[in-house]
Amino acid sequence: MTESTIATGRSVLASPEHVFDAWTDAAQLAAWWWPQLAGTTYDVDARPGGSYTITSPAIGVTVHGVYTEVHPSRRLAFTWNWEVGVPEQGVQDMVVVTFEPQGDATQLRVEHTSVAHEPDGSTEQGWNDVLARLTELFSGEAPRQSTSSRS
Repeated sequence: MTESTIATGRSVLASPEHVFDAWTDAAQLAAWWWPQLAGTTYDVDARPGGSYTITSPAIGVTVHGVYTEVHPSRRLAFTWNWEVGVPEQGVQDMVVVTFEPQGDATQLRVEHTSVAHEPDGSTEQGWNDVLARLTELFSGEAPRQSTSSRS
C-alpha cells in the first residue's frame, strides 16, 4: 500500500484562537462536526499524549486518536483511527491541522495522511463536509447537512 495525503482548507471568519478552540473543546466541536447525527458524543483531551473520541451511534462510526502535537492557535497533529461497527486493527492515519492568521480570518488547512485512502474520494468529501460546517458556524449560518458519513 502506498501512503498518500489528502489536503483541504478553508478561510474561517474568526481568529486562530477561536478556530483552534472549536477543534479542541468538546462542546464547540459538537456544534459543527456531526451536529446532524443525534446522540453523537465528543471526548477531547487536547494535550500532547491526550486523546479524542467521536462516536456516532446513528451511523455506527467511531473516530479516535492521540494528539501528537498541540500548539495553541497554530497547529494540531493527531492520529486518526476510523471504526465502522467493530474496532478495526492495523491502519492508523495521521492528521495535521494548521491555523494561519489572515487579517480578521484564519486560513485553516487539514492534511490527512493514510495508506488506506479510498479511490472514491469519500475521505476528502468528509473533510470538506465538516470544514464547511465549521466555516458556516463562524459566519453565523446554520450548519448544513452532511453529504458523506466519512467525516
